[in-house]
Amino acid sequence: MGRQVIVGVFTGSGYHSRANLSLPRKSTESFMPTQCLISFGSNLGDRRVVIAEAARRVAESGVVAASCTELSGESPKDSVPRLRTSRLFETPPIGGPGGQSPFLNAVAAFATEASAAEVLDVLQHLEIDLGRKRLVRWGARVIDLDVVLHGRLAGPSVAAGRRGLIGGRGPAGSAKALVVPHPRYTARRFVLEPACDVAADFCDPRFGWTIQDLRDHIAADVPSIALVGGDAKLRQVICQRLSSEHGISVIDPDQPDAAKGLEQWIAAEPPSALRDSKTIREDISPSSQCLPRLLARIQHTTEEDRWPAPHQIWPAGWKWPEYRLEVDDLDWAIGELASAIDSMRCEIHPITEDGHWW
Repeated sequence: MGRQVIVGVFTGSGYHSRANLSLPRKSTESFMPTQCLISFGSNLGDRRVVIAEAARRVAESGVVAASCTELSGESPKDSVPRLRTSRLFETPPIGGPGGQSPFLNAVAAFATEASAAEVLDVLQHLEIDLGRKRLVRWGARVIDLDVVLHGRLAGPSVAAGRRGLIGGRGPAGSAKALVVPHPRYTARRFVLEPACDVAADFCDPRFGWTIQDLRDHIAADVPSIALVGGDAKLRQVICQRLSSEHGISVIDPDQPDAAKGLEQWIAAEPPSALRDSKTIREDISPSSQCLPRLLARIQHTTEEDRWPAPHQIWPAGWKWPEYRLEVDDLDWAIGELASAIDSMRCEIHPITEDGHWW
């Protein structure tokens, strides 16, 4: 019997299907659940009502499988909710036009038999149904829904291979493939903090760190980014503009204590400790060695392969958290990097005690 992934509109009495995709159902004996992590955000209208409605509709959409314990045949008393939601958090608006209201943010985790592209289709239709209009980059929005992670993200088999990188309509490298993780979630405290409520052990398959590892790593030192990829001249231009337009200090990360006393910094290339080795010693002091919180990998794109369209993932081999930076529009790239720096240390306050807000 096939299972149905429903992409539809809500009419008050339920979803009406726009498209149905039947895929073979895996038996409970052999089923190894795919995990998915999605994010919610809103700073227009009645934020809490809208986010709660979005969570309800995701739970009813068909992409959320039965709980992992139900699928594995364990006792029902040990089962967990099919859609596990974080606490609601309030955060300031970052980037975009001034005068915006604070955001409500949350994250949800669930098991799924749907591909990342199928989940994204559902989220994008929900955004439209709930009134989102994409008028201004980083502008105020009624609802913002994103696929953050998708794949085999937890359990002992994760470390054995690079699982969870590709989830899409077609095989890796095809025109119909959608690549996850989300290219810029690693800088977003308003995603990492809520995610630790429901998916602290989910592992980013690119560099093998858990969500909690990432959250603690970002918080361990001042916001900082080192650029990789592209050409040296472009990286220098980016650094100079961030310094002159946003007051972000530019350093040479190979100079001892170059970042001492700085509140934030950027470098035109990684320190030698990251360039010369794929394995980073855990006892290196971030302050003395000027290790950035993130590497920003420069990438040229076209209209067809910008997020969330199909696109290529970073080269394999790095063991340090990365952030994808599209540089075709340099003004956009400068603003994106400045927002990434702000996002690493943004204020964030829980406004609910648990995830039972929808």
